[in-house]
Amino acid sequence: MNYLLRTRRWSGTFFLLLLAISGAVAQSTAGYGDWQLYLPNNRAKALAEAGNRVYVATEDALFFYDKELNTTQLLSSRDGLHDVGVSTLGYDPVTKQVLVVYRNGNLDFITADGRILNVSDIQRKTIAGDKTVGHISFNKGRAYLSAGFGLVVVDMAKREIRDTYGNIGPSGAPVAVYATTVLDNTLFAATSAGLMRGQLTDNLLDYRRWIIDLPSASAATARYHSLATFGKYVYAGVDAGNLLCYNCGPTPWQPDYSIYVGGRYQQLTASAAGLLAVGDGKVTLIKSVGNTERLLTTEQSPAPQAVLQSQTGDFYVADYQHGLVKLSANKQVEKFTTNAPASARAFSVLADARSNTVDIFSGGYTDRYVQQEWQGGFFEYKDGKWTNFTSEGFKPTPAFPKFKDITRGLRTKDGTLYLATYGNGLLKWTGAWEYEQFTEGTPGSPLKSAIPGSLDYVRITDLAKDSKDNVWVVNRHPELRSLSGLHQYLPASNTWKTMPYFNGFDNLDRIVVDDNDYVWASQSRKEGIGLVAYDPEEQSSRYFNSNNSELPANEIYDLAKDRKGNIWVATAKGIAVFNDPSTVFLATNAGNFQQPIIRRGTTTGYRALRDEVVKTVAVDGANRKWFGTERGLWLFSEDADEGLLHFTTENSPLPSNNIVDVEVNDKTGEVFVITDAGLVSYRGSATVTEGKPDCARVSPNPVRTDFTGQVGISGLANNGLVKITDVTGKLVYQTKANGGTVVWDLADYNGRKVQSGVYLLLSSDADGKNGCISKIAVVQK
Repeated sequence: MNYLLRTRRWSGTFFLLLLAISGAVAQSTAGYGDWQLYLPNNRAKALAEAGNRVYVATEDALFFYDKELNTTQLLSSRDGLHDVGVSTLGYDPVTKQVLVVYRNGNLDFITADGRILNVSDIQRKTIAGDKTVGHISFNKGRAYLSAGFGLVVVDMAKREIRDTYGNIGPSGAPVAVYATTVLDNTLFAATSAGLMRGQLTDNLLDYRRWIIDLPSASAATARYHSLATFGKYVYAGVDAGNLLCYNCGPTPWQPDYSIYVGGRYQQLTASAAGLLAVGDGKVTLIKSVGNTERLLTTEQSPAPQAVLQSQTGDFYVADYQHGLVKLSANKQVEKFTTNAPASARAFSVLADARSNTVDIFSGGYTDRYVQQEWQGGFFEYKDGKWTNFTSEGFKPTPAFPKFKDITRGLRTKDGTLYLATYGNGLLKWTGAWEYEQFTEGTPGSPLKSAIPGSLDYVRITDLAKDSKDNVWVVNRHPELRSLSGLHQYLPASNTWKTMPYFNGFDNLDRIVVDDNDYVWASQSRKEGIGLVAYDPEEQSSRYFNSNNSELPANEIYDLAKDRKGNIWVATAKGIAVFNDPSTVFLATNAGNFQQPIIRRGTTTGYRALRDEVVKTVAVDGANRKWFGTERGLWLFSEDADEGLLHFTTENSPLPSNNIVDVEVNDKTGEVFVITDAGLVSYRGSATVTEGKPDCARVSPNPVRTDFTGQVGISGLANNGLVKITDVTGKLVYQTKANGGTVVWDLADYNGRKVQSGVYLLLSSDADGKNGCISKIAVVQK
């Protein structure tokens, strides 16, 4: 509760009400200036146990499970990882290191003391064949990496590549290696040429030193993909068949009928309890010949990929749907999946401050507008929780209809979510599982399919809303020449309007509506010629391209309206802005696009983000501009004449430098960033305060003197004046709020850290109104 104490004059400029403010809980789990990863860990495929940790590789992330704390933790570049997209991993008991192999061949070594060291030889080397490593085995401090181009031997102690065996097939032909294992002094390999073996004391670079016991006619007919040493035997899984055992009889390989798998053996591994086999959607423990036990039911583990038995006796399974699954000795089953988007795949993001909701759309289209045929649905973040609307369903709710290639969305004031799909038209989503579809043939709908007669090609690229909350829809169909693809849907009357055809209106892409209700739409990067401004009332248009304006390029990726109503454009060669769009149709002195100039000192300056491929632009609560490029994420000043921040994989947890889309949640200041490797958010320092400022949200509060982060105070008057004083009224720091938020690093105006005590934050708007005072308690460590 807030209590009115007294009124005082501050610096002779305006009056403020002194309020006793209690600390409020932050609205985001990330602190100001901090990051949060939203990577799913459900699609698990490989495991490695190292002491108290079980490391898990998934399609989208790498994490570990702490057996003592019973918690999971995602790992990223912030923790020292050198890449993204893990292919597989393994643990070497000799050197006590975890070896992480990425899909591009890059290697990370996680040492016993937590250091992460990188070896990039395979990644950097030009290699004919697939670099993907699918299996690792260890023997006497060496790792054997099975890859599409052959076999790589790594010295784990020296952390260096020792040998590469590629052309070891018949007559020196190249082979793909799927799995390896060692028994005594013999190296076994399951390859595209069949089951092979060679003596480690021989020169295995020479194909003549290898013996092919069971040949395959070709990689297409190869049935051997898994190997494991168990005791004094080697076992191989025969896909769509039984096991083979080496050293079990008079001939090299003898059949073992303990288990039959109708498909592929995903993994064989030895354990204290017996031989573990993963295949056919089952995890089977083979205790002895003919004595087997299925460890988990289909409901507990529907898609197992790998299994290990811990030193404690528990079993851990990497499941492609349920993530990490633990089966304890007392048969209790636990699943460790984080609340996250169902997939790291994403095309665009929508952040709605009014409902404090963020939506991620996973479909989209290629850079040249080819359908992806992706039916992954969309993912919604609200109140710290993700709800995944996918075709697999989100129990206990039903599955999301298999609408393909959801591209973008918008929310109207009443909370209705409109979803654009690149194939199945427009969806009007009024609540969970309550929707209406507009496509070709829907009564009143003007939407058209690019292929007449097929409802799978009604392609919507973008949506926008005007001042009356009407929804503008871009229906791209360049195959239907001279047929307008620009439409307006009026929710109040449930009716449609189609705009008259102008040149290129069949081939539009992005769209935004300005404060005058003028429509700005880019033409597609394929056969496009820039962008067009359109006045629906006068039915007039004006075209812009790199020849008649300062547009850096005709290939346009994004459009945005800022808080002053100006139109920003992201292109393949930089950015441009149209200031005061009300002038766009003037007969004389009409405005035009300009490229922002960064000026330093007395120099003439240079164009902001010149020649950069800028994929997206977003505006925060302080009217600053966030740009996503192929070289990371940028924050610029309001006019983009000053660069403020540049984030890459080198200095942030960004999983990739290739930024796909960016949106700012004005309520929390969080900047949601889609990369081609997954989603992250950055807790920015700008928000928008709706209504009367309450000055109540200070986070963290109290704060210790050794705190190295930033204290955030939100709920202030938008862009208001801010002063921080001690209790005696001595000025400590002065600044201007970014929208409705200000951050403070506990330093005074000379950069010195403040002492413990209570500090007052005094703020008001530019007119001296809507003022307040908040308390910040700084305590000794």
